[in-house]
Amino acid sequence: MMLHLNFHGNSHNESNDVEINCNGEVILKRRKHLNQKRGYSLLTGLLQNITVYCYVMIFLLCALICLFILFYLCYFFTSNLIRFLLDILYYWKGVTFISNVYCINAQLSIVIILFFSYTFYWLYDWGSENHGGHRRQFMRQLIIWKWIADYFPVHLVISKDFIKYIKFRYTTKQRSVISDSNINKCLDNYDGITTPSDLDDNNNGGCEEIEEIPVTSSLLTDANYLVGFHPHGILATGAFINFATEATGFSKVFPSFKPFLAAMKTLFIPPLYRDFLMSLGIISADKTGLLNVLNKSNCNQTGNFVVVVLGGAAEALDARPGKYVIHINQRFGFFKLALQTGAYLVPCISFGEQSLYKQVANDQGSWLRWLQDKFTSIFGFAVPIFYAHGPFPYRRPIYTLVGAPIYCEQIKEPTDEQVVHIKDIYKKKLQSLFEEYKRIYDPQAEDIQFI
Repeated sequence: MMLHLNFHGNSHNESNDVEINCNGEVILKRRKHLNQKRGYSLLTGLLQNITVYCYVMIFLLCALICLFILFYLCYFFTSNLIRFLLDILYYWKGVTFISNVYCINAQLSIVIILFFSYTFYWLYDWGSENHGGHRRQFMRQLIIWKWIADYFPVHLVISKDFIKYIKFRYTTKQRSVISDSNINKCLDNYDGITTPSDLDDNNNGGCEEIEEIPVTSSLLTDANYLVGFHPHGILATGAFINFATEATGFSKVFPSFKPFLAAMKTLFIPPLYRDFLMSLGIISADKTGLLNVLNKSNCNQTGNFVVVVLGGAAEALDARPGKYVIHINQRFGFFKLALQTGAYLVPCISFGEQSLYKQVANDQGSWLRWLQDKFTSIFGFAVPIFYAHGPFPYRRPIYTLVGAPIYCEQIKEPTDEQVVHIKDIYKKKLQSLFEEYKRIYDPQAEDIQFI
């Protein structure tokens, strides 16, 4: 039985590109057709493998390569400029040239023009990652992302709590029946903590047919959403594929929302690589970058769906199959920002993220973990020693669950108690989401652990 969503403004054919089954999984039309065959064709499998290998290499090495090219070109042009000036000086003094004047070479001149043009743009555009970046929808829709998504495959799953939230919003006609401040209690059986029961009150297998729920009307587009993604895993593949590309149909399910994925600021230093990230809607994860897309007065728009991999680099060091170690206890700025901007908090957990790689033993207290933690504290990113098929991941399905939004009253200067309170609600929602879907997507997983 399917949940039919009414996609306003889309043609009939476009709306049929995605469906949502009774578990909330976004079913893609292309995958349904592939699954009707007796396996992937040789060409499709080859393309998937090649694109995944390129994806891994890009995120492991591309930033370093771009920096190396920048430094090499700076060295090359500086050294040749010095030679050129010396040649002019010797020529002026009547001395025979002692070196070739490389800078007058026609081909080299083109390289010089391109280099200095991009350098000027790079410096002029510095800090754009703090203002929403330069999203290019065609980059998000490239077919290579679909090949990567189908390699694992990666699934976007709308939780039952989220569907209940949509239904609740729809039946109450958004704000005409209750105030926003009462939404959390109404959805949680009025205790503010307990996870609501399944949509199906008659226990008919956990499925309920809800026809033609208008998503664009049910989800408030006059607000912004701050999403906490857990766990980080090694490469945060679920976060990237689901929210930085259109491979799993995000914009078909949420046509009125603009997704942003936040990444650490150092990734926006390397030239070219920064432009690649921003073209996918990836922004800086620091306070300034997040504030500018969450605060209505700063960005002059609403409907932003901002995803933050909350555990950060440190959480990657605990990425292991079956283990869900969530680094959240020392994270307060995330929740304070939600209160300051009045953005809805959305818990999001990705099953299978931890199973793409294995990792060399680095238990807390070991010398290796001490070195890794020290490196992370100094440079801001972690260096997990991982392996699968070499550096390339296993084919393991990833299911990214989107939980129900949590209303946050906008408070310009929230107290520590208010921050802790909303954080506790978020943690309980996240744990409840994990427990409900663990038996479906990762039954062998250990209990979730907050540190």
